[in-house]
Amino acid sequence: MFNTVSIKNVSDCTVPREEHIKRTNFQKEASDKFIQSVKELSGNYSIFNGLDCGAELPDSIPFASNPKWADLPFGATNTCGNASCGALQATVVINYFNSIASPSAKIFFELTPSVLSVIDTLVEKGYRSWKLENKSGALSSPVATFEAIQECFSDDEEVQDCKSLDEIFQKFGMPSGIGTNFFWLDNVIKLFCLDKKIEIGRDTRITSVGKILQNLSRGIVVPIRVENSVYLGDSNRKGGHYVTWFAIKDGNAVIVDTAMEKSCGIYTIPVSQVLDAITTPSSIAVVWDVEPAVTTLSTLIINQFFS
Repeated sequence: MFNTVSIKNVSDCTVPREEHIKRTNFQKEASDKFIQSVKELSGNYSIFNGLDCGAELPDSIPFASNPKWADLPFGATNTCGNASCGALQATVVINYFNSIASPSAKIFFELTPSVLSVIDTLVEKGYRSWKLENKSGALSSPVATFEAIQECFSDDEEVQDCKSLDEIFQKFGMPSGIGTNFFWLDNVIKLFCLDKKIEIGRDTRITSVGKILQNLSRGIVVPIRVENSVYLGDSNRKGGHYVTWFAIKDGNAVIVDTAMEKSCGIYTIPVSQVLDAITTPSSIAVVWDVEPAVTTLSTLIINQFFS
């Protein structure tokens, strides 16, 4: 017998320094290429006009406001209701995987995880980043403990001189959320594609507008990070947000957004606005390519593991 692959098998966030540098370089290259691809459109988005393609919208969407988890802590700081969009986006993506998976894949993979198991895994594996309010340096421990902070700042005399957690907070401020690590969803994609050669940040990212079109035309969803101020058309709404692009309808993007319970989780806006939201700020664009996982899950024959 074999053990079912589940979200709890996702790799830890912490990797050797050389691997981290490689992934960071891959991410920058993918980001730069995507931003350039959008620039090359020169504001002409007519290629999206008249299109009607994409994945089938889900029957149910996990909302951040769900009282089952909304008030639970999301790692060392903030609550799931305010900050868990990365975990909820992953849940949407895994549910999509379940909708396209072969019968064999559904035996080999656990494709219907609970929302709480996805949230817990993200936090426990170190993908929830935070910092002390008045001190630079990211931490990822699930809870803000005296030991975790001292370990992170092992070469910092000021931190090492502190005798308690309260003293650390008094000197450097309370824990403040940074966000979900970009590489979280990359590792989720790699987990479900069974290919050890997949490079995080390179083979798990989309680098052109054309590839978005290609994936959506084949019914493959496109998870994205957007800048709220542009995405929502409100300059007062700062920060990033994780959502999933499901379809194109005559020049509009149909987005599944776990923060939009009032519209049943569906947000339809012009493609131009979504692309602007992805590429703002101009230094980073994060667009994930789930095709490697889709290829594995949709074609998997379980007998190949026992041949």
